[in-house]
Amino acid sequence: MNPRAMGTLDKGGVMKRNRKLLCAVLVAALVLFCVASPVDAWNSHGACTKLIIGDQEWLKAYDTITITPWTYEDVDTAAVGPNFVLQYIEGKPGTVTSAAAILTNYADEPDWKMDQDLKLSLFQALTGGSQGWRHQYYGLGWLRFGVAPSRAQYFFELAGKAKEKGDLYWTFRYLARAMHYVQDTTQPYHGVPAPTGLIFKGIGNFGALMGSATNHHYNLEEYQGAMVARSSPVFVGALWNAAPLDIATATSPGWLCRHGAYLGRPEVRKLWAMETTFFGKDVDGKDSWTVDVNALRVAKSGTDQAAYDWQIAQPLERMSAYTKTLLLLAHQEYGL
Repeated sequence: MNPRAMGTLDKGGVMKRNRKLLCAVLVAALVLFCVASPVDAWNSHGACTKLIIGDQEWLKAYDTITITPWTYEDVDTAAVGPNFVLQYIEGKPGTVTSAAAILTNYADEPDWKMDQDLKLSLFQALTGGSQGWRHQYYGLGWLRFGVAPSRAQYFFELAGKAKEKGDLYWTFRYLARAMHYVQDTTQPYHGVPAPTGLIFKGIGNFGALMGSATNHHYNLEEYQGAMVARSSPVFVGALWNAAPLDIATATSPGWLCRHGAYLGRPEVRKLWAMETTFFGKDVDGKDSWTVDVNALRVAKSGTDQAAYDWQIAQPLERMSAYTKTLLLLAHQEYGL
């Protein structure tokens, strides 16, 4: 074999070995990093959902739905957390509620220990445990960890089975669960735990990196929840005014989750820098730090807070658009 050919083969072998090495480093980084990473997403799915569905006129046709007991043992077979308790917060079976109330009341249900303390995958430590494994869709390079897309799809299909039985209560309650996972993947920190560059730089001091990443993640959510509660015009507008996607392209809940996570990953770098500016250096520290939400006020124009609001509004608008798309898919596919 001539030397030039040998050189080409050697180069290919080196590239392949380098790729494997990089992959190993990325996996090791995620193992160390994600074990202590937070797994919550947007604060108050219910409060946000109430704003999001405010313009969904078709839901008003479902304002008298009878609450029914859960009778789906034969099809709803996915494992649930050992401490999960099925609740009926509107009233006992037999009483009446509405589709809007079901979607709002149960938008947070997957966070009620449904996905905690389970053994789902050998790789779930990469997302902080079983809760993170089901609620996130991490991407780092070509690596992907988490099953939020399939989880959203699972509950969407169960909603269809409930509709086939004529059970509107569980149709909308399963849709609320599917909606939760779609909404989770529009939170940028659920697509990647920190800016990729910082993950590599922090390999030598993961304790500090984990602390700052946890602070950034949780404080975004604390702040977002507080501003929604204070009816911030920027956040309310983002949640209220977003339009659904074209369902010819956005064809499934799984697609929405994958696409939402993909679009959110580049935003983490921008959010991280703005959080350091707005919250101060404490958010970058190793020690746990949480903003005093009682001291927060709606942003004034031209301030660092206003710039931060605008950046958060982008994924919040996506949260709204993807939620409306999910409901549109159900409306079309299940004849609601």
